Amino acid sequence: MLLMLLAGATASAQIVTSKSRLVTKVKKPPFEKTFYIAGGGKMNTLQRSTFSFKPGYEAAFGYEQNFKRNKKFGSQFGFEVGVTSLGYKYDQPQMNYEHSASIPVIFVSPFTYSYRLGFGKNKKTWFEPYVGARVGLGIFDDFRGSSWRTGGVSYEPYCEGYESERGFDTHFQVFLNAGVRLWVAGRVSIDLNYQQGLLNVAEEEFHYHVGYYNSYTDSWFTNSKLINEEGRAASICLRVGVKLNK
Repeated sequence: MLLMLLAGATASAQIVTSKSRLVTKVKKPPFEKTFYIAGGGKMNTLQRSTFSFKPGYEAAFGYEQNFKRNKKFGSQFGFEVGVTSLGYKYDQPQMNYEHSASIPVIFVSPFTYSYRLGFGKNKKTWFEPYVGARVGLGIFDDFRGSSWRTGGVSYEPYCEGYESERGFDTHFQVFLNAGVRLWVAGRVSIDLNYQQGLLNVAEEEFHYHVGYYNSYTDSWFTNSKLINEEGRAASICLRVGVKLNK
C-alpha cells in the first residue's frame, strides 16, 4: 500500500511539473508592426503675406507599432527619418522685384501618435489620423546679395536698392505636423499632412531708394527705406507610401 501511495504521488508531481513547464513555454502574442517608405511633393512657404508657395519634395522611412499586443487597430506610435525641402517665393511688386529660395533638410520625427481604424471586407482598408513632431537640419544656407535699378529714364521715377541678405539663415528647425493616412489593401498608403515650423528660419533684408524728379526745382527727390521680413516655415505635403513587411 505504501509503495502504491508513493508511486501515485510521484506521478502527480510529474504531471504538475510538466504543466508548469508547458505554461512557461507559451509565447506572448506579438505587437503589430508596420515598416514603410513614403515620398511625394509639397508646397512650402513662410507665414507672412509677402511670401508665397514654392514646390518641394519629401521622402521618408517610417515605423509604426500598436500599443497593445496582438492588436492591429487602435492607438499606434511610430517614428520617421528622411529628407525634405523648405522654400518660399518672395515678391515686392512695387519695386518690380521677386526672389525664391529653397534648401534640403534632413529630418527625424522621434515620436508620432496615430489611431488606426479598419474598414471594408476583412478590414484591409485602414484610416489613420496622426500628430507628431520633427526636428530638421538644413544641409546648407541660401544667402545671396544683389542690387538692381528700374525706371529713371526721361525723368521717370526710379527705384534702386541693394539686398544684403536673403534666404534661410538657420540650420536647425523644429516642426509640429498633423495629417491623415489611408491604407489601401493593407499595403499602399496615401498621406496628406500639414507641417508647421516653430522657429523663424528665413529672412529678406534690403535697402531701397525711390527717386522722383521735381520739374519746378529741376532736381530729384529721394526716399530711402529699409525692409526686413522673416517668417516661420509652413508646408502642405502629399505622399504615397508602401508597406515593406507582411
